[in-house]
This record gives sequence, C-alpha cells and structure tokens, in this order.
Amino acid sequence: MKTERYLISFVGLDPNYYTTDIIANIWDVSAARIYEETGIYVSGEIEEKYLVSRKVDDAPIGSLLFVVESKRFPTEIEDREQYWDAYKAVVEEVRYRLENPRMDLTIEDIDMAHFEKI
Repeated sequence: MKTERYLISFVGLDPNYYTTDIIANIWDVSAARIYEETGIYVSGEIEEKYLVSRKVDDAPIGSLLFVVESKRFPTEIEDREQYWDAYKAVVEEVRYRLENPRMDLTIEDIDMAHFEKI
C-alpha cells in the first residue's frame, strides 16, 4: 500500500540527560494528548544516533541525535492531511518539551506491506 514515512531528528541534545527511554516517554505523553483531541495516535520508533558534521548552530561537531520514525497506516487513518496535522502537533509539543532543539524532518512516500498477526 502507498503511504508516508516521517523521520524527525532532534539534534544537539545533552547526552548526559537524554536517553531513548526519556525521548520515548516524552513522545508517548505528547501523542496521547493529541490522540485525545484528534482520535489519531502518532506512533514512533526511536533510534539514538551520533552525528558527525561541521558545527551548526550550537550543536558540537559530534553530537547525539534521536530519530523518531512514524508511518501512516492508510487502513487506520485514511486522510493524509488529518494525520499530518496530528503529527505536527505531536512534534511541536515534543520539541517544546525538549527545549527547542534543532530538528530535521524528512517525509517520504513509501510502498509498505502491513501484516496483521494471525
């Protein structure tokens, strides 16, 4: 099925404080609040990575980043715009709770097969 994949990277977070568990908790609390308002839960798969690049903003040359991958399942949420609005609301709340770090967003059209447990 044709759908979208959303990848948001939060860059330059304090490695002495932030962990995958903390980011997951922040994402879940935000997604649950938006779900109450919209009926759309924006799930996320979280990965910790290390960025090596030129110094950008206040992020050091080598810095920790967290990538959250979300996919819209058309069988659950048909309307792309409704999902986008819910997704944006979750990301804005998460970013606020992370004290406004630098972010990179990638949106890809993908062809995905989704298999239910039998």
